[in-house]
Amino acid sequence: MRPSPMITVTRGSLGSTAAQVLEQVRAGGVVHRDEIAVRTALSVATVGRVVGQLAEVGILRERPDRTRLGGVGRPGVPVEVNPDRFVTIGVHLGRRIATVALGDLTGRVLDSQTHERRSGESPDLLELSRSAARLLGRAPGRTPLSAGLVAPFRELGLDHESLGAALHDLTGLDVATADHIAAVAASEFLHRRHGTPGVTLYVYARDTVGFAVAVDKGVQTEVSRVGSLTHFPTGSSERCSCGRTGCLEAAAGDASVVAAAAATGLVSAPTIDAVYAAVAEPGIRALLRARARALGEVAAAVRDMIAPDRVVLVGQAFTGCAAVLEDITRAFHEATALGEVPLSFTRFGSGIQAIAACTIALGPVYDDPLAAATHATVPSPVTS
Repeated sequence: MRPSPMITVTRGSLGSTAAQVLEQVRAGGVVHRDEIAVRTALSVATVGRVVGQLAEVGILRERPDRTRLGGVGRPGVPVEVNPDRFVTIGVHLGRRIATVALGDLTGRVLDSQTHERRSGESPDLLELSRSAARLLGRAPGRTPLSAGLVAPFRELGLDHESLGAALHDLTGLDVATADHIAAVAASEFLHRRHGTPGVTLYVYARDTVGFAVAVDKGVQTEVSRVGSLTHFPTGSSERCSCGRTGCLEAAAGDASVVAAAAATGLVSAPTIDAVYAAVAEPGIRALLRARARALGEVAAAVRDMIAPDRVVLVGQAFTGCAAVLEDITRAFHEATALGEVPLSFTRFGSGIQAIAACTIALGPVYDDPLAAATHATVPSPVTS
């Protein structure tokens, strides 16, 4: 188990030779050996040797159908990450839902299951491990390499070290743990691949609110400086569980919006999806627009504190209702004091929890891919 307050998204030249090669192949999709050599500054001979090792253990596979026309010898045969041999197991613990997922080595989610959780109860890791085993049973021929455990640990009052150790004992897998918001930021950064140098600010809002910062140093990229925005002042009159009024989560979190919408009698059920579905109702639309403005203004305030090169808004509170996206954008640009900055919304919707957990699970694999694959030659250790 690897407790880590900081997530290494890309290892660059600071990673092992195998890690450097694997990262370049993942980022490039289908890549030739000489292209990997140029991007890593490794010799073609070294790249050829490492590619051969990674292909032998099943992490990479050759694509002869994409052989470069006119190429001579092995460098003309490109390789890609093998999506069919290995999987990772991702476990995400939320306030109301726990998610278990299988992901391939490119970070794509293959299958997932959700389990309802009661507020305040301890997570049932044994049942979640059994859920993982059921998912593996639906994916014959695949071997798990590692697991990722993601949650807003502090907000839930959970200890990531003890839970990670317990999940390791149940599955026999190397377990990487991460804060939910940092994991979401890492997923966003990883799936955007290249073109994100410098500092990227991710602001997340749904049941929890917070931010994370990804710093691309050129030789390595890390997600760090994770902060909670739960009690960020908004000036609203909503009372927070902390005893004060105006805290962001109390004013703009999903639970508060659902409660306010349900009180109007204009929604079919006390759920956030029902609230979004009722956006045509003037009272509901006004409620969602007010939240949109509050979220946009807070994102602008965090932007002004961090001064990043770009801002990405993540989480269903930002993306769940297309009708108010313009309100968020307008509030952000009107509130920021630092001028224009590239602003975008996440590409992930309701599946972000599974994606984040599977992304974190990739950490042990990309740290040492050859060791991970070698240790996975035994039968699946996941509890059935």
